[in-house]
Amino acid sequence: MVADLEGMSSISRWEICFPAHAEYSQALAAYRAEVDAVAEAARAWGVGAVRILDWHQRLLPLDLFPEVMTPDELLAEQRPRVAVLLGFHARAGQREAFAPRTLIPGLQLFWEDREAGELALASRWLGELGIPLLVVTGDRGLTSEAEEWTDQTATVTVKRALTLDQAESLPPERAQRAIADVLQRVLARRSWWWVYRPSSPIHVRLEFPDGSRSFCQANSMQELFGHFSEILRPFGSPGLPQ
Repeated sequence: MVADLEGMSSISRWEICFPAHAEYSQALAAYRAEVDAVAEAARAWGVGAVRILDWHQRLLPLDLFPEVMTPDELLAEQRPRVAVLLGFHARAGQREAFAPRTLIPGLQLFWEDREAGELALASRWLGELGIPLLVVTGDRGLTSEAEEWTDQTATVTVKRALTLDQAESLPPERAQRAIADVLQRVLARRSWWWVYRPSSPIHVRLEFPDGSRSFCQANSMQELFGHFSEILRPFGSPGLPQ
């Protein structure tokens, strides 16, 4: 699983996604519950090992997330793998989205003249590694975005935005059951496993709130992430896999 926090069910206020907030531990518990639902469904179908990689490289407590892995471990792993993008949020500017943003606040990303977000980046990063994407989950804004960027992949909508920083979620048990059911159906149908390989070379444009732009060309997703880290360093780390 490649997971993010904002798109998990039960996360209905953006403020609790920040470690300094008093309810952050409750947010991590919701994260854990959704991870458990996916892991249980995968193991019941026969998947031998389940690991989790936090998309933004959060320092997840190992007592709560003992199966956490690093990007280096994912890159080194040689066994056959499939992936779920769990709890992703929509790109900056996406309509009807909870906590929409792309890497840093106010940034817009254009990939070959199409608006893109972290869903596009994560799916193409997995595709570059040859890893099929099985399921994408998040709010309605995110699953609408998936219709453009991961249109061959099943989606599960677990909530809808009320405002940019508030959402209305499905009851957690219902959301988790829906994700588990969809995952097991997809695992049983290899024709539904899709690999989203990036175009080569990769061309992207970054547009900042002040109107300035930056252009990137890369031969791989890892190289592109390296460019992003350098360009966005003055604004804080985007926390991408390196």
